[in-house]
Amino acid sequence: MKPSNVARETVMYRSFFVNAILIFGKIIGGVIFRSSGLIADGIHSLSDFLSDVLVIFGLKHSQKPPDKEHPFGHGKIEYVLSLFLGMMILVIAYQLSRHVVLSFFEDPILPSLFAAVVSLFVIVMKLSLARYIMRHATRLDSQVLKASAQESFTDVLGSVVVIFGILLSFLAEHYTLGFLVYADNFAAIIIIALILRVALVIIIDAIKSILGKSASKDIIKNTRTTIAHIDGVHEVDKLTMIVYGHYYQVMVDIRVDGTQTVKEGHDIASNVKAILMKNKKIGHVIVHVNPEE
Repeated sequence: MKPSNVARETVMYRSFFVNAILIFGKIIGGVIFRSSGLIADGIHSLSDFLSDVLVIFGLKHSQKPPDKEHPFGHGKIEYVLSLFLGMMILVIAYQLSRHVVLSFFEDPILPSLFAAVVSLFVIVMKLSLARYIMRHATRLDSQVLKASAQESFTDVLGSVVVIFGILLSFLAEHYTLGFLVYADNFAAIIIIALILRVALVIIIDAIKSILGKSASKDIIKNTRTTIAHIDGVHEVDKLTMIVYGHYYQVMVDIRVDGTQTVKEGHDIASNVKAILMKNKKIGHVIVHVNPEE
């Protein structure tokens, strides 16, 4: 396994254990301190936890070498797993929303202020985790890690909403503000909306990637510049880069001197492929040679 993949797995394992601890703390804290919002936030963090599990699984299986049935490797397994993850989060959101809606027909249970203390601790831990993951995502140029870091930042928003809901419920109890007794439940609804957003983003992105998602404009521009400066290449006629899990598939048409022999054109194409394959993010390269008139 490449060192970069080992580093990514190490980051994800650490995120996995931190999220497991936070989920346990949120849900147990929500039950003990009677906060529907904190329980909902724990369910929200469950999406982070499941994401870590699937990413770790995907990183391991995406490294399998190509075979007869999968000549381009197994990189797209990450997208299939993401699709399942999005569907699982949708089911979780439905079950949670059903519970919260039914609770509106019962006498409101006001949460303890200690639930806010739990949420504050979670915010500190989540911000530290998100910054840690993003720092390594930038260093390793990993889209998977960047997505995980962004999801952790989103989770922080959920904890902020929980604190506001708990504080408003506290005001309702001590200052007879009847309309605020459901503030904790409303906080849970807002978090459910965040969970639904995460699920839809994951599902849509996974479908786009399965269908064949292009690399970013910057990546394509930099790759085109690299090819254009290779000896023997007069121009890059066409360049296509498809994201295939943790690596790219490159298909490029280059223009060379039309008076050269077939072998000379082949040698230029081989050199283009060799130089591009030095990039650890590029897994496959197909070069087509066009003669310049």
